[in-house]
Amino acid sequence: MMNPVTLLGAGLCFLVLFLKYWRQRANPVRSSPKQRLKTAKILLAAVVTWLGLFYTLQHMLAKMDGPDTHEPTLMERIVAFLK
Repeated sequence: MMNPVTLLGAGLCFLVLFLKYWRQRANPVRSSPKQRLKTAKILLAAVVTWLGLFYTLQHMLAKMDGPDTHEPTLMERIVAFLK
């Protein structure tokens, strides 16, 4: 289950991106392949960071609830491998 603060943050980010896109429609600025690669790297780093944080917080909550008895999910194994 996603927390409301996560949905609010994601909605705010998408709103800012949409408004930025909307203002640039009149005179579009073409991005270079170098800039696209840099953006892709930043987005990948952000996703990996978010997955790592989510994974860590999930396990902290599980430890507070009691012993961990479930098998790790595919996503948990991927994040653990990336760490």
